[in-house]
Amino acid sequence: MVSAASDASPDRVELRKEWRYVAGVFAGSGVGYLGTAGAPVIVAALIVAGLGTEEAGDLGTIELMTLAATSTLVMPLVTRFSHRRIMVFGTMMAVVGLAISVASEGFAAMALGRLLTGGGSGFAISGANAAVAARGDAERVFALIWTLGGAITAALAFGLPFVTADGNYPMGFGVLLVLCLAGLPLMFWVPHSRELVPEPIESAPDGTAIARPAAPSGSIFTPVALLGLAGIFVYSMAETALWNFGYYLPVEAGVPEELVGAILSSTVLMGLAGGALAAWLGTSRGRLMPIVIGSLVSVAGRWLFIQSSTPEMVFLAGLLWGLGFYFVTPYQVGLLAQLDRTGRLAVAAGAAGNLGYGIGPAVAGRVLESFDPSAFLYVVVGGTALSLALLLPLTLQVERGDRGRTH
Repeated sequence: MVSAASDASPDRVELRKEWRYVAGVFAGSGVGYLGTAGAPVIVAALIVAGLGTEEAGDLGTIELMTLAATSTLVMPLVTRFSHRRIMVFGTMMAVVGLAISVASEGFAAMALGRLLTGGGSGFAISGANAAVAARGDAERVFALIWTLGGAITAALAFGLPFVTADGNYPMGFGVLLVLCLAGLPLMFWVPHSRELVPEPIESAPDGTAIARPAAPSGSIFTPVALLGLAGIFVYSMAETALWNFGYYLPVEAGVPEELVGAILSSTVLMGLAGGALAAWLGTSRGRLMPIVIGSLVSVAGRWLFIQSSTPEMVFLAGLLWGLGFYFVTPYQVGLLAQLDRTGRLAVAAGAAGNLGYGIGPAVAGRVLESFDPSAFLYVVVGGTALSLALLLPLTLQVERGDRGRTH
């Protein structure tokens, strides 16, 4: 007689492989999360250590823009090289950049370190995005990555100030370096590209199993794909435009500064529930409903946050803002992954998002400085609504394709 335990063992093996895969692609994506999450604390430490405010800001821009540019350049490579190798190569480049940053004292050497770190992050994130796109459950895995990344962001925001006190920026970079090295072994759990299922099977809303082709015929940059990339760019630009002034606006409206910080930290953590919900739902309810609801929640949260003048309003707005962001972003990137299983469009989506993240703060600063504050509302909220309009044609096309493959 075969025991129940032995009957279940294949399922346990598959589950273990699944979680190892998720851990591996998260480690690759995490190389980029670490730099972004640690940036505000390390920039503050650099300024305390004597670096000029403008130079400190330039270092962050160098890293983000290099990340976005590298993600674009890596796009053709994801069909030629193993996703695992791309992640490992990028991580090692980022480690070298972080090591230079730890040892640097002048701006030029520091800029070289941030350049290498940004480039390495671009490789690592691109490899991870391509690995996720090669499967049939891209939205679910992207949601898990976003949720874990948000938790890491919150942990670094809380813990890094303890090691960077009194301008000790080398310790801050050192922590990021150690975390990158710690994630490196996990990347070897990601199968080589050729080991991934050639025609992944996914479930349609009615439960029917469907297969999707590896890539569209002709150019992958179809008009709807370009609109989708533009939507991700605009949404990301609005996100960092508000995030970088998230403390400033409520404080200017009279909310105590210490309360704003505590409220934002807590609402970011609670907002991770949006990512968890996306991971649980996957595409069981299709893609149109999550995209529309997530975008509208983002519009409401961002609009309310800009208008907030009391701690209670800041809390509610921050909660909606976080829930909308962590819920909708996996679906945005997942849409592009459905069109091209080779991963090139998923890489392009990451590049578009990173470009938006890099430009957002500069746009916000100039709008707040040069125009009436109401113009900032139009940029952030209008940009978020525009992103939904840009993503709708792509969403409807993917939905129609899923329905067509079930018949």
